[in-house]
Amino acid sequence: MRNLSIVVFLTVLFICNAAGANTLTVKTVHSGDIVEFEGGFTARFTGIRAPEKSTKLGYEVYDYTKRRLEGKIVKVFTYTTNNMASGIVYDEDGYPFVQIVYGESRDSRDWSTNFNELLLKKGYARVDEKYLPAELEYFKKIEELARGEKIGIWETE
Repeated sequence: MRNLSIVVFLTVLFICNAAGANTLTVKTVHSGDIVEFEGGFTARFTGIRAPEKSTKLGYEVYDYTKRRLEGKIVKVFTYTTNNMASGIVYDEDGYPFVQIVYGESRDSRDWSTNFNELLLKKGYARVDEKYLPAELEYFKKIEELARGEKIGIWETE
C-alpha cells in the first residue's frame, strides 16, 4: 500500500512537471540520507549512503541534514530508469531515490547546491555503487577527494 501511494504521488509530480524537477518542502529529516516531504513522500538520496544515525558520526550527519533542509523548499529530482513514474528506482526498504538541489535565495532559479554532492564533499556519505546512475559517476571523484582529505567517515581510514 505504501509503495502504491508513493507511485501515485510521484506520478502526479511527473505530470505536473515534465522537466523532472519538483519544488517541495522538506517536512522531516529521518536520517542523514532519508527525508520526508510535505504530503508524506519519503525518499533516500540518490547515489550515496550516510552512516546510521545510531553512530556518533551518523548523528552528526543527521543533525547537519536536519539543520540544512528541514522546513526548506528544495528542488527534487527523482531517479528513474525511463523518465516516467513507472521507472522510479527504489532501495531495498521501498524508498524512492532523489537528488536535492537548493540555495540561499528565495529564487529557485538561482539554486545550485546539490545536497547529495555536499554530503560527499564533507565526507558525510560514501558512494552507493548499487544505486548510482551513470550520470552521477562523478560522485566517485568527489568521494575520492574527501577520502584524500581524510574528513568525515574517512578520518580514521
